[in-house]
Amino acid sequence: MAAIGQTRPARTTNIRTPLFILGVGLALLAFLVMFAFGMLFANRSQTGTQVRVVVAAQDIDAREPITPDMLTTALIPTAAVAPHTFVRAADLAGVSALVGIYKGQPITGNVVASNPDQLTYSSFLPIPQGYIALTLPTSEQQGVAGFIAQGDYIDVIATVNTQLFLSANPRQVTRTVFTSVYVIRVGPQSTVPRQGQAQGLSSSITVLMSLCDAQYMDWLLSNTTLKYALLSFHDYTKQQAPPDAACPSTTAPGLIGPAQVQGRWGF
Repeated sequence: MAAIGQTRPARTTNIRTPLFILGVGLALLAFLVMFAFGMLFANRSQTGTQVRVVVAAQDIDAREPITPDMLTTALIPTAAVAPHTFVRAADLAGVSALVGIYKGQPITGNVVASNPDQLTYSSFLPIPQGYIALTLPTSEQQGVAGFIAQGDYIDVIATVNTQLFLSANPRQVTRTVFTSVYVIRVGPQSTVPRQGQAQGLSSSITVLMSLCDAQYMDWLLSNTTLKYALLSFHDYTKQQAPPDAACPSTTAPGLIGPAQVQGRWGF
């Protein structure tokens, strides 16, 4: 038992509280540092790695053939690249849009098709104002052995007996009657392989013409022998040939016969 006069020992300073505060401070600092690193890496993952892909340079209508001038490229984050996104414009040669494609939209495999039969569900053909679609018969000798494809331009050559126009001195003559006619559709093709690609003969091609030109073409189909000349893509005008001044694009010419044909082309 301690003596009554004995002094009590001095209370020692409790060091647990400062250590606890220091620990909390260090934990908070570590959390802030890790949060900052997380934000930095997240930003890098979004903008640091990018891929150049093919995008639409303009709005493209459904069923419209896609040409090189309709395409460009853009950089997008790797994480945003959808499956089957095209990275080379050359891979889109000969395709058409299945649906409307907006300017700046990446081109993916599910919005384009090279098989015309896949485009039949759309409600319209890509016919410019003032023109109509006209189906022409074709064959191996007449249609460049089946090498005419959707998006090509052709010249139309007619061979005719002048007896249709003049009874004196009848003879066979040949003249190019239409130039740079745009092909918007090719009939069903066979799957016969040719030079590594699915090629084959078709019984028809569908082209763009004015209503006036279409009536002249119908007369030529019935009374002459027609052949189609496939133009080099270097010579494509990238636009439909303008209508003849005497044959307005939206005006039917009325009766077409030998006199009208002879007056236009002078066989």
